[in-house]
Amino acid sequence: MTTETTIIAANTIPAGYFAGKAPVIVMMGVCGCGKTTVAEHLAAKLGLKSAEADDFHPQANIAKMSAGIPLTDDDRWPWLDTLAAWIDERIAAGEPAVVTCSALKRAYRDRLRRDGVVFVYMKGSFDEVLERLSHRQGHFMKPNMLQSQFDILEEPGADEVHVDVEIGHGTTPEQECDAVIGALKRGGFEAGAGHMTMGMVGLGRMGGNMVRRLRAGGHTIVGFDMNPESGRDVDSLEALVAALSAPRVVWIMVPSGKPTDSTVERLGELLEPGDIVIDGGNSKYTEDREHAAALAEHGIGFLDCGVSGGVWGAERGYALMVGGDDETYAKVLPIFETLKPEGEYGLVHAGPVGGGHFAKMVHNGIEYGMMQAFGEGFATMMRSEYITDPAKTMESWRSGSVVVSWLLDLFENAAAHDPELRNVPAVANESGEARWMVEAAMELGVPTPATAAALWQRQTSRGGADDILRVVTALRAQFGGHVTKVDEIATW
Repeated sequence: MTTETTIIAANTIPAGYFAGKAPVIVMMGVCGCGKTTVAEHLAAKLGLKSAEADDFHPQANIAKMSAGIPLTDDDRWPWLDTLAAWIDERIAAGEPAVVTCSALKRAYRDRLRRDGVVFVYMKGSFDEVLERLSHRQGHFMKPNMLQSQFDILEEPGADEVHVDVEIGHGTTPEQECDAVIGALKRGGFEAGAGHMTMGMVGLGRMGGNMVRRLRAGGHTIVGFDMNPESGRDVDSLEALVAALSAPRVVWIMVPSGKPTDSTVERLGELLEPGDIVIDGGNSKYTEDREHAAALAEHGIGFLDCGVSGGVWGAERGYALMVGGDDETYAKVLPIFETLKPEGEYGLVHAGPVGGGHFAKMVHNGIEYGMMQAFGEGFATMMRSEYITDPAKTMESWRSGSVVVSWLLDLFENAAAHDPELRNVPAVANESGEARWMVEAAMELGVPTPATAAALWQRQTSRGGADDILRVVTALRAQFGGHVTKVDEIATW
């Protein structure tokens, strides 16, 4: 595999260069080198404002290039000054950004150079770039004009703050992007530190805590909840959409079923093509494709996200399992990076639409089985003369044991003032995921006895088993003469 070292041919970013700055990354190089594609990946991964320098050209310049007439420096100076003004606005606003600009001459780069600006030079030979350019369609730069760009190209010097990315190694834009991020991080730029604006629908225990973590991470969140005491920012979905700038991102954190269905339906009417909806609730995975298809009719993207972390997620971070296409996922990656725990793990792009909630379904099925096993172990020790302190025994497993788990940490909290859990009701509801997992596993021919047993135990705890056991006891009395009255059982 090609390593970052072989992709990055030069890096003159001083250590700590980005400290206290809102950096602007200028992706430079001749037409066809791949700077726009890598810039798009950088913008998505780092949450950066982005721009394409070609969009700043006056119409006269575009007309000349479309006619095959090379631009003169007199044509370029006003264009570069307009672009420089945009860079100044980003720096003044404290908004990190990425912009693509050929910037072939040093004099052009001098026009754009500022404290905090770094040039990323996509470096390749004429033949390598020509091969890339030959596959492009609908761009006003023609392949036969490429030589004129190489003729005037002045590569960045050692005294310029820049990174050189070698193309032509069979690397993907994603790999080239990651290599650039690595170089930027050594200069003090924090990957994933870009800020986004997002709407959150549902400000309950999960949604409200997620908003708190996102805001602490620098993101701007507009919150809506039906409850006027929720700390909401707006009082309706219409107001939430109006408060967001396109392209909008709206995260739904409401109960599954009808509440989610109606919210998705209404957002489909209010949002515009290019906007994105994320369902972070506990919807069934089969419903995700229906929601995605309905939104796609309006040109709206969709992601499903299984979220685990409970009320502790605001501080610890959330485990996130995301379903959807690569492009939509990349656009909101900064949000996921902020919500996940610190470190390598905690976030996975699990698969296409439905994959996030399918993964969360399996996750919760495993969770059911783990909690059931801990409960059975505790109950066994409670009834044994050999164990004097079942709670302390279980808590001892929090270190060095193969069953070490965050669940054991939570058990210690629960047992701190009630070691025998006498004040905890013996009732455990189920939210649907384990049941869905057992159903899916049966369809797939996978035996899941541990999950099924935990699920049946929860169903039993809700009281339905009382009538069942009354029938069993009555029948045993009929054919075997076994006791049937409560007072008789008590003395049996």
